[in-house]
Amino acid sequence: MSPDRCVRLVALALPLLAGPAPGADEPPRVDVSDTGAAITPATWECTAGHPIAKRTISLQSGAANYAFLIAGCQDPSHDGKHPCSEGNFGMPSPSSANWYWGGFLRVMVNGSDATVCDLRDVRVLERGPRGSFQVIWAHPDADVGLRLMMLGGENHVDADVVWKPREGATVQSISLQLTCYPSFFTAARHRQGERHCRTPRIDQKEPSTVEVQPGEDTFLYYYDAVFDVAKGEGDGPCAVVLDPAGIAGGSVSIGNYAVQTTLNLKPEAGQARLALYDFTGKTNADAEAYLRDHGAADQVALSKADFRPEPVRGLQPNQLRTDALNLLALAADDGQALEPRVMELLTKVDALKAAADQGDWIAEADLSTALLDSVDLFWKLQTFAALNAE
Repeated sequence: MSPDRCVRLVALALPLLAGPAPGADEPPRVDVSDTGAAITPATWECTAGHPIAKRTISLQSGAANYAFLIAGCQDPSHDGKHPCSEGNFGMPSPSSANWYWGGFLRVMVNGSDATVCDLRDVRVLERGPRGSFQVIWAHPDADVGLRLMMLGGENHVDADVVWKPREGATVQSISLQLTCYPSFFTAARHRQGERHCRTPRIDQKEPSTVEVQPGEDTFLYYYDAVFDVAKGEGDGPCAVVLDPAGIAGGSVSIGNYAVQTTLNLKPEAGQARLALYDFTGKTNADAEAYLRDHGAADQVALSKADFRPEPVRGLQPNQLRTDALNLLALAADDGQALEPRVMELLTKVDALKAAADQGDWIAEADLSTALLDSVDLFWKLQTFAALNAE
């Protein structure tokens, strides 16, 4: 085999090794930060002194910085649950209002909240042109997974929610509950606003309820007519774009303080998608114009998005095995010391890929990690193969 063919093997087997072409413009990047879990004594979250686990993961695209807070009490008195007084999954940035920093998202499975259950997995999946992370909760009736993904230069975060019933259990009902305080904490600051929810077909203000029509209400836009950046008031509005495929219906309860959205999901679908927008710093008119001009395209991109980590998306297992064995043969005696590691990797890839193909997000994330960790191994193998081919 020629040296040129040898050099190309690794790029074919592991696309993650192929960076931008020399001289090419670097694509916009997403920086991802993860504080890791920290335990602090409870103050407002639960009974004073109880241990509260907190973790913040941030996605920064260059256009916006979204931070997500995962929290829950660890005291054994809660019988395996992990309550937090204002919620377990919040969004502290870009605004502490809008998608509420203390807890804006709940996943209700058969009437009980999955986000207070044990965490099966929390990890960053990607950094680079895309940034993403996943959270998996162990609800008694189903594993519930949430992946959040941001693209470089974008102003919003795409969300993929999945649920997998446990053996012997049935998901009879599942819903997402979303809480926002559009632009400003009105009642807490002793101010009166005028909350609205606008969709492509309707605009209603407080106090009222919007019945969500998934095929028509492709976005839900939450704003306050008083607290508008154009008037020098508030942070700016927020919104959600909906992929109707997994959504059966829902409602938006527009109060004079919090706005509560319930999205009823299709239990049989096993998946639902939405995109979250915080228009901090934008006027109501600018935010509305963005949704009018880009909401439909963003919805299409959301519905087509592949949330798998990049190494998994580009993986061709048969090609990887063929190329790895060819490289070992070309490396001759120099490759003997690396052969056990290569064979162990190939065995692991086969097992994890099989589980990932069945919807196991933990296996899929482990597969991505294994591929990323093998980069140095393949470079060494490629080097030996190239030297022996001369």
